[in-house]
Amino acid sequence: MDDSQRDERVAKLLESEHIRYQNINLGGGETTGGHTRTSMDDILFASDLKGLRLLDIGSALGHFCLEALKHGASAATGLETSPERARHAREIADIVDPRAQYIPADFEYWDSTDKSFDVVLCLNVLHHLYDPVNALRKIMRITARRFYLEVAPVSVRDVVKMANPLALFGASGLPVILLGPTANSTRAADRTFTFSKKAIATIVNGHSKAYEPVLFHKSNFKGRWIVEARRRDIGHLVVVSGPTSVGKSSFIKALDDPKLRKKFGIADGYTTIGANRLDDLAPGRHDTLVFHYDMLRPFDRPLQSHGRDPAFHLLQSAEKITFITLAASGEVLRKRIRTSEAQPTNRKGRKRHKLLFKQYANPAFLKAWYDAWATATAPFNGKTFIVRADEGYPAIKPDALNKLLGA
Repeated sequence: MDDSQRDERVAKLLESEHIRYQNINLGGGETTGGHTRTSMDDILFASDLKGLRLLDIGSALGHFCLEALKHGASAATGLETSPERARHAREIADIVDPRAQYIPADFEYWDSTDKSFDVVLCLNVLHHLYDPVNALRKIMRITARRFYLEVAPVSVRDVVKMANPLALFGASGLPVILLGPTANSTRAADRTFTFSKKAIATIVNGHSKAYEPVLFHKSNFKGRWIVEARRRDIGHLVVVSGPTSVGKSSFIKALDDPKLRKKFGIADGYTTIGANRLDDLAPGRHDTLVFHYDMLRPFDRPLQSHGRDPAFHLLQSAEKITFITLAASGEVLRKRIRTSEAQPTNRKGRKRHKLLFKQYANPAFLKAWYDAWATATAPFNGKTFIVRADEGYPAIKPDALNKLLGA
């Protein structure tokens, strides 16, 4: 396209279309007009984008897709519910950068595979959705590296408007989600739900441990704020699991022996973390992380299953996984759970141990949980070892596990 053709297309676009939403530079001194969002670029594109795939949910005229390509992204895809805005974005991309791609679709009904985009943007969109919690979980699932939200804040005015007495107690600082009532159906998608910062943090970091603690930045747009969430960056995750008191801590201590590390393919430099301490895990890259996980964490708790355990979600953030599952007979477990070093320090923990002591006498109980663990971990395609919790930690086959359990 030569300069005269470009000028002609720009003139036609500006004269015949209503496109004043995002202010995009069309070249030749012409812009679309509307809101200037370049102040966001220092936050959204501060980290290297070279070779990364970006998705912008609610991309409007495509400003952030075009900026991502300028900053080195290998691909930038905009998802836009409005067919009109998607059409305008394509026309602008044809003029500015044809590499930008746009899909006319509603994110709440559109789906993508896990980790299909490295970076995901959802700016000034969440409060327009009918099911924003589900949408946020979907964003967490399809993001491989980091995502950003621009969120309309919960204000005291919003709460007062809904005649909610929580306004008197600073509801904007509580982990609340407000539902915006409306009698006008044409406004049904306007501020349907509004989130406080603590509500966002609860969903991203409380209901899942796959992400580092979220960061909050100020936006210069209508007093809103930006959420930055980075997926945990783990190279090799070594999951040391097994039932309560089987000897997981002892095994991890034994990894000081280079011969044992070599046996299971564990690098010399590694970090250790327990499922209850994931909030203490430092941000950034962990080349090798040994993860202490009690296979019975969901038992007799509201979690019910491994898949619903926030700590289990850490597995979703690893490039490579090795599962080392320790096994012992019910008789051995009953002896170990009664030892002084295995006793919990709180009443609730002691009550739980008492219940497990009873359950360990039932081989069917142990077999059911080993089977549930195998089912939960199978989709990760990790290298798997079943190990007797004895001296030397000999590996055994699944049929030998059933014999050991007496099932």
